[in-house]
Amino acid sequence: MFSFRPYAISAGALIAVAASVNSSYAQQSDNGLTLEEVVVTAQKKSESLQDAPISLLAFDSEKLEKLGVSDVGDIQGAVPNLSTAPHPTNRNSLTAFIRGVGNADLQITKDPAVGVYLDGVYLGRSAGLTADIADVQAIEVLRGPQGTLYGRNTTGGAISIRSAQPDEEFSLKQKLSKGNRGYWRSLTQANIPLSDTLMMRAAFSRSAEDGWVENTSAGKDFGEQQKLAARIAIRWLVNDEVSIDYAYDQSEIEGGQLAYQLTRTTNANGAGFAPFARESRQSSLSVNNLESSSDDVSGHSLVATWFVNDDLTVKSITAYRDLDEFAYQDYSASAHHFSGGMFPSLVASGAEILDTRTDKVQDQISQEIQFLGTMADGKIDYVGGLYYFKEEGSEDQLASLNLLALGGFPQIAEEYYEIDARAESLAAFSQLEYTPEILEQRLHLTLGLRYTSDKREATKYDNLYNNQNGATVGGDQTSSKFTPSFTAAYDISDDINAYAKIATAYRAGGFNTRGTETRFAGGFEPEELLAYEIGSKAELLNRRIRLNLAAFWYEYTDLQVDQSDPVNIIATDTFNAGEAEMSGAEMDLTAVLTRDLQLNVSYGYLDASYQSFIQYGQEVSQSKNVPSAPQHSYNVSLDYTRPVSIGELSATVNYSWEDEYYFSTQGIARKDDVGLLSATLGVSNIAIGDSELSVQLWGRNLENKTYAAHEIDWAESGFVTTIFGEPRSYGVDVTLSF
Repeated sequence: MFSFRPYAISAGALIAVAASVNSSYAQQSDNGLTLEEVVVTAQKKSESLQDAPISLLAFDSEKLEKLGVSDVGDIQGAVPNLSTAPHPTNRNSLTAFIRGVGNADLQITKDPAVGVYLDGVYLGRSAGLTADIADVQAIEVLRGPQGTLYGRNTTGGAISIRSAQPDEEFSLKQKLSKGNRGYWRSLTQANIPLSDTLMMRAAFSRSAEDGWVENTSAGKDFGEQQKLAARIAIRWLVNDEVSIDYAYDQSEIEGGQLAYQLTRTTNANGAGFAPFARESRQSSLSVNNLESSSDDVSGHSLVATWFVNDDLTVKSITAYRDLDEFAYQDYSASAHHFSGGMFPSLVASGAEILDTRTDKVQDQISQEIQFLGTMADGKIDYVGGLYYFKEEGSEDQLASLNLLALGGFPQIAEEYYEIDARAESLAAFSQLEYTPEILEQRLHLTLGLRYTSDKREATKYDNLYNNQNGATVGGDQTSSKFTPSFTAAYDISDDINAYAKIATAYRAGGFNTRGTETRFAGGFEPEELLAYEIGSKAELLNRRIRLNLAAFWYEYTDLQVDQSDPVNIIATDTFNAGEAEMSGAEMDLTAVLTRDLQLNVSYGYLDASYQSFIQYGQEVSQSKNVPSAPQHSYNVSLDYTRPVSIGELSATVNYSWEDEYYFSTQGIARKDDVGLLSATLGVSNIAIGDSELSVQLWGRNLENKTYAAHEIDWAESGFVTTIFGEPRSYGVDVTLSF
């Protein structure tokens, strides 16, 4: 058997040994109970959470299971200053904001401001992010701009998903879940060593649920969906110095849209809709014909790790991914339902107000070469590399309007557009941490450098630009940016350190697919962010308490601002018309209260405001609100574990709170403050022959709170439509492990 060096193995599976700040269970030590060390890879290398000068939260697979996390959207409540919402035209896609920085609209020609990474591979599109992840091992959420190591489109931060990697031990696990509203899930995971140097891991998941709003007309119920996820990974230990990891993953989602319920009217134009408005969550709604939306996302990755010597490791990450999406959304559920199906329709699709059908396909290739190591007799730790990314895609949409219902708008009953887009990005990056001899080697100075060159091209065919069929426009955007960062950290003691950093990041320019003819062709430029952050990380009382603090201040310039066209309700233009300032703080506390009981508290504070907002030539910043920016958010959980006669008893109680915030800049569509309670109770490690059985009861939103998951304010039409969050859910998981 090869005596493969631990670092080379961990380069592909570091997270497999990572605990999380929310699940760092106590262990016995000479000084009594202590927290386990948390290992993270936020800086593309393995290091202790306490040594990483980043405000981040990490969750291992055990904690993710207790939180009920099976996709990226489920993580929101556990991470203060992270807000997510379903995309208005497709519940399978996700919009994410960190510290008030994000993007509410997902298009093939616009990039998100929060980067999502799967096993080190950047996911260029946010489509399908609510898909199940078949074999997730850990999730790390990096708060704040990550422009040096992660590059463009991480002005808000990054979410890094790590999958379990093959190892030399055979294992097999089958998990079955059953819950209310027809929910069920089956998850199979297997790790198979084929030889001393070749290992394979496979996982397969299927699930379904009925949704929580009945559709009394044709088609599926609102929120009904089926999911499938699969992953296969192979590891080959070529020799003592080289390993190769290949992985293939696929996720599919199919189901009905979420129900946009008309909740209130806002001006005289909406008076005609008042009879159909209901502020309380409805259990039944309907549209003419509820079509199914679907997402199919897959990817290949090849990671080669070469342990050159004790001072240098070279890593190559090659990846290809593609997606195919169809999204249907009808915003007429209240008008159709409460009018008894008699609300008039003028278009062939049967839209009582507005419906959209969107097809999107995209494929991407990426190549990253990393160099990790030390030099100058260990005084300098470094990470450097080269990065290449290319994507091609298309997006077409048919939007159908009811002109009788939306009186006063131009005579456009249907608009159809087709978009073809290409993007290419090249980058070189490095980060060097220098520890001088002075101050007993307690001072650490880190310089980060990244240079990025971006190019994007897009064409749009629209059959109704200015009522002229067949108009085609196109444009291109090129930019290059230098995004440096600097951090000074000091070890006050062996258990306490402090840091101060300056970081930069930017989001690439692009085009708005829903833009008017001239403004689509002109596109919009990149936006930039300059961030200042100070923080401290401490382990106290013989490592029974872990307390991490951070405070930040942002200068956000050339902000890409979406603005609804004053003439056409369908059209939205994007301008570099904004400047904003964000400031805030975060606290993450983990405390061992007793041998069996652990407390986790995370808190976030955010103050975000526009300094400038130019809307069609007018300064309107005083009347605009930064979207998805709750002032206060926190999460409190208690984890209890204790050996019992048949195994191990565990219980978790989790409460998350988020202040009210707005979904758009208008200050109308909003999410009221809400606190959600969840809990799990289970017994694990029950011996059954050579296998082990685990049984866990779970419940989410136990108080059955009613809250808005997303809202749209149709300003000119004078009404608001709302998607309500999932009501109380409960169920049981049964897992058999071999």
